[in-house]
Amino acid sequence: MSFLRGPGARRVLLAAGVALAAAPAAHAVCTGPPALTAKLHANPTTANAIQLGSWFAGRKQFQCAVDTFRAALKADPNSAQLNYLEALALVGSGQPAAAVPALQESIRLQSDAIKPHLLLANLYEESGKPEEANAQWKQALAIDPHSQIALEEFSGALLARKDYVSVIGLLQHAPRTETLAPRLAQALEALNYLEGANDIILEASRLYPDSMILASAESKILVKKKDYAEATKLWKYTLDHHPGNRVAELSYMSILVMTQHHSEARPLGLKLLAEAPHDSEVLYLNGVEDREVGDLASSKVHLEESVALVPDFYFSRYHLGMTLAALHEWKEAKDNLEKAIALGDPEPKAHYELAMALHGLGENDQAAQEIQKYQDGKKAEEADHEATMYAAHGDITLAAGDLKGAIADYRSATATVPDNAGYKYKLAIALHKAGDADGELAALQDAVKLNPKLAGAQKELGYVLSRSGDSTGAIEHFKMAVLAAPAWVDAWINLSAALAEVGQFPEARDAAAMALRLDPGNTQAKNLSDQLAHDPSAQQATP
Repeated sequence: MSFLRGPGARRVLLAAGVALAAAPAAHAVCTGPPALTAKLHANPTTANAIQLGSWFAGRKQFQCAVDTFRAALKADPNSAQLNYLEALALVGSGQPAAAVPALQESIRLQSDAIKPHLLLANLYEESGKPEEANAQWKQALAIDPHSQIALEEFSGALLARKDYVSVIGLLQHAPRTETLAPRLAQALEALNYLEGANDIILEASRLYPDSMILASAESKILVKKKDYAEATKLWKYTLDHHPGNRVAELSYMSILVMTQHHSEARPLGLKLLAEAPHDSEVLYLNGVEDREVGDLASSKVHLEESVALVPDFYFSRYHLGMTLAALHEWKEAKDNLEKAIALGDPEPKAHYELAMALHGLGENDQAAQEIQKYQDGKKAEEADHEATMYAAHGDITLAAGDLKGAIADYRSATATVPDNAGYKYKLAIALHKAGDADGELAALQDAVKLNPKLAGAQKELGYVLSRSGDSTGAIEHFKMAVLAAPAWVDAWINLSAALAEVGQFPEARDAAAMALRLDPGNTQAKNLSDQLAHDPSAQQATP
């Protein structure tokens, strides 16, 4: 198992001058350059040991580097730098668990050095200890609130855990960089705040007008909103400013194929095919375009090669199945369409195409079942699109201060797709702003029933119940909030306060301590922790 998947950990290592080997080198005889070796023997200082150890590490002789740093630590055990360099060498040699104590000692000796915190955070994250990792990233950000590595690695870990609320809390005031802005937008998009996500990308794009990364992020949002015209304009503009860029060309062609602009898609596809004849994405896009213009033979050839290169890509399987069905190669069409559907999240039309293949094979009962799935899927797809438009308009009207209009939009969204927890939560927020406490409570209860992992709704419901005097209910929902978003400091503070109100002081102190571990500089958490430590009634409950 790889112990350094994150690019931030790589940057920490490389910034320290430690190259990463493809695999740890065998421990051979440690023979350094004569000049450095003689210098260390003649004058065994920490600085000379660092020079020799770094020379070994730079040549991927990590165990020799470890031995050199450990020998120096015997003479200078209070060197934070030596402990850190030992940890780096241990990581490079494939011994991440052994590096943890050295990093902890380095931090104990020099707590304001940021690099040990960053590396330790990554090691904790890779070893399945997210809370410990969060604490180290928080400490790194306390040292340097603008650290790009800390912000990027912390937000990346939170996104991987689908802790979108914590991502928003971490990045909402962060610089709109090419890396951080798309991550904030991704978190907002995941919670159905499409307009907010788009605003973040547009804000970043003003700083980086030629960014391919931001163009890709904006295109994804536009496609999700089904605003294909704007997506087409975006990629045409991007390609005009980055002529010959492969990413821009592929993205532009994808939109052209999707919107059936054949006069532009066809020549671009042929150009890409000439330049990269065995690229799976180029083959896939050309295969789709071939079928759209009636060239089924070429479509089959291109899509079959694309599938051979990347067998588990849903869209190439799906479109190959469609092409084979058009050629009346029913058995092969059925096989590919079934594999496409098995890959997950199929388009409704996949069931329709499979029904056609089954009908061609004479399997009419199964074909009827697939037609029903297609019809059900189309209804759901159309409802989702309609609800998305209502919710997006609600976001705009809410931002403009039109509470009545926003509430009407969110009610329309929830009526169209009743099982979407995010729309219920948006409605609850608008009702709260309008002072409709009963309506807010009902909407929040619906939201958490539909999705117990919706941390924002759980926290707000806990707060509403706390205000109404239902401390038991409040505690239950605050606990659900921290379970869904373990890095959300405000939720831990609310849980601590609610526990203290009912006299559960040991648990309240634990929750406050967790808030402080996540954010050592948080004033609310500090005040609450101090109050729990010194309040006489709280002390009476101390075992």
